[in-house]
Amino acid sequence: MKKNSGLFFGLPCWKVGTVLLVFCAFTTVSRADVVVDNTGTSAFSYSGLPLAQVFTMSGTSGNLSSLTLELNVLTAGSAEVDLYSVTAGHVPNSLIASLGTVSGGTFGDGQLIAVSSLFNQALTANTEYAIVLQPSSPGVVEWDNISSAASGGTGALGLAYFNSSGWSTVPDGNYFQMNLQTTPVPEVPITGVVMGFGALAIALVHTLRCKLHPAFHSSIA
Repeated sequence: MKKNSGLFFGLPCWKVGTVLLVFCAFTTVSRADVVVDNTGTSAFSYSGLPLAQVFTMSGTSGNLSSLTLELNVLTAGSAEVDLYSVTAGHVPNSLIASLGTVSGGTFGDGQLIAVSSLFNQALTANTEYAIVLQPSSPGVVEWDNISSAASGGTGALGLAYFNSSGWSTVPDGNYFQMNLQTTPVPEVPITGVVMGFGALAIALVHTLRCKLHPAFHSSIA
């Protein structure tokens, strides 16, 4: 009786091995990168309509995966959170995307509130952006700020702004507080590309050999 030790789920073992090799070669691991994190003890809070914090993306492009703002909630309500482009003069320029909203259920200062229904926006490496907070009405929330420019991540903080008939830097020169994280865009290492195409080449050569030499195919079946 002919043994099927060379088969796995109906496929020759060499084919299974090739498939697994290709899969492993092109598999990448995603991780969350903290781009900016200056949350913690704050000295001041600032209100305005709207407010903006400029930041520079890290050296790796990624998709926005998490955004939390440190706020002083004054009254029930919500605020829209947007992503803006930045001019060469480091000033917020135009809307790129609406990211979601923040809503405070508890009144008080120093609240870390995550942006709900966060839009998974792509961010380009080494590019300046601005996170813009736009309350539904004045006096809903204030954005906590701190004097230190330390970002605690792979990116860097720029200036903070308020908008009153145009963007102006906040008078105290502080930085609005937030935690912004991204998931890097998957990239296949060059070694993985070589392994993957090498495995596909092996499979192609074996298939052509079997078609050209049926006797060889039957001898290894």
